[in-house]
Amino acid sequence: MRRAVVAIVAGLLLAGCASVPTSGPVQRHNPQAPAASTGVQVAPLPPAADATQLLVVEGFLHAMSVYQDGYPVARQYLTDEAAKSWHPEAGVQVYADGYPPMETDQTVVLSATLVGQIDSTGVYQPAAGTLRIDFNLQKNADGQWRINRPPDGILVSRYLFSTGFDAVDVHYLATSGDVLVPEPRYFPVGDASLRQAAAAVLAGPSAWLAPVVRKPVGDAIRLESVTLDEDGVARVALDGSPSQVSADQQQALLAELTYTLSGFSQVVGVEVFSGAQRWLDRDGRTAFTRSTFSQLNPAGSGSPRLLYQAREGKLSRQRDSSDWSDFTEVASALPKVEGLAVNARQDAWAAVTGDGTQLVSGGMDSERSKQVRGGAGLLAPIYSRSGELWSLDSSGVSGLRVYRDGAEVKVTLAAVPKGRVVAASLSPDGVRLALVVASGGSSRLGLVRVLRTEAKVTVGGWHEIDLTSVGATGSQLLGLGWNTATELAVLRNDGTSQTSVALVSQDGATLTDIGPSDSTSLRSVLAAAGRPALALSTGGALYRFSGEFDWEVVSAGVEAAAYPG
Repeated sequence: MRRAVVAIVAGLLLAGCASVPTSGPVQRHNPQAPAASTGVQVAPLPPAADATQLLVVEGFLHAMSVYQDGYPVARQYLTDEAAKSWHPEAGVQVYADGYPPMETDQTVVLSATLVGQIDSTGVYQPAAGTLRIDFNLQKNADGQWRINRPPDGILVSRYLFSTGFDAVDVHYLATSGDVLVPEPRYFPVGDASLRQAAAAVLAGPSAWLAPVVRKPVGDAIRLESVTLDEDGVARVALDGSPSQVSADQQQALLAELTYTLSGFSQVVGVEVFSGAQRWLDRDGRTAFTRSTFSQLNPAGSGSPRLLYQAREGKLSRQRDSSDWSDFTEVASALPKVEGLAVNARQDAWAAVTGDGTQLVSGGMDSERSKQVRGGAGLLAPIYSRSGELWSLDSSGVSGLRVYRDGAEVKVTLAAVPKGRVVAASLSPDGVRLALVVASGGSSRLGLVRVLRTEAKVTVGGWHEIDLTSVGATGSQLLGLGWNTATELAVLRNDGTSQTSVALVSQDGATLTDIGPSDSTSLRSVLAAAGRPALALSTGGALYRFSGEFDWEVVSAGVEAAAYPG
């Protein structure tokens, strides 16, 4: 009901010709479970008679923030000519809180810091600079003030963005065909959000993601509608027969639609129709949930991710995922290590020695290990979901090595960042590599794409995550891990001696500090989908996140720790 309350308050204020606030406290939006509309929407009110120029602009800003098909009420705040030419579907500009519109002698102007933009497909990009809108109010034939120069698309403050837009992970099948890749999108809260999410599936990914996922079905299949029945089943109606696309394309589209729409909290299942014809999966089923396509889960397998920790030459494993005090030894004769990885099958480990000069690996329940790589400044190893072993060193991305079944694979680099690599983490789907790269006294966070063939691995397409608009200016980034399929846990230093962990959406739309608030010596962060974030101090104390700024020490004397890849 929270979003409905926002709309109700806006409506009451407008009805009384009172001043409407256009800013407020920043609320962090949960991108994993948007709520599908219940159909209960409070419509914005049209402009009051004899409203001042300032109230007209404030009313227009709020009318834009409450979704309506075509925004008919928002258009009532415009001159006839402007109402005909305004295109709210063109995109969204998000500006910082604390910048209300100001009335001048002749008009009303909004001058604010621009923090982000959403394109017509729902893709968010951080933005910088100053937004200045002169609304150029004019009186109509009835002597009422109306806006003659509206912005291109929608204009909202960050607060109204956080309360009025659903963050949805739209899924696309990787070129390998064995995993779905999520991409965050943002759609106005309302009855159309399900349809917009399904339309985004059919339209295809952003230009950045496109090289590593399969092409959309194109004009062969078009979306007619998406409805949500009383049982929570999203019924997708398509214009086009499944026979118009290949069998592989059919199954890919079913999986993409199911994972995307199931991200809405009220969707419990998905059905797809062409006219009266139901689409079937390969097993002949007509109703789908994420478990139907569990092998494509971008977050990894459903097996429990038990914590592993290395200390005093031994590797031990958590007996139960809910018990942080009971560990059993699974390997011995380890050297002193500072970086650890365990593969998804949990039958092999890899570690970097304490001086960063050797990468070694071994099997569980074994006292034998072998050197995989030597060098200097080796970073913590990474296992991909398919079992590849990834190794980088601090010299730069050019130091990347990838091993399959113990053999080194050719790596091709294209458009990768320059600078010293501080930390790296492979996404759970294995298609995106997050990097912290330092140059001079600053560090940058970004993603590169990963494309695999039998002969090689291609890594490239640097896409920087700009954190300045979410308040991370001046932070030194020290480590990272994937907290969910689209959210990173980042270890940072605020420029003093304080170290803490922040959760950052992969598009830079949100950053949330989670603590701890009293540690000055954290050296690494550990994260995995469905598991609590961990942070390791230079003294070997392993902290577990259990709530907002609530961390507890679960182990001491730990050299390195890992969740299975």
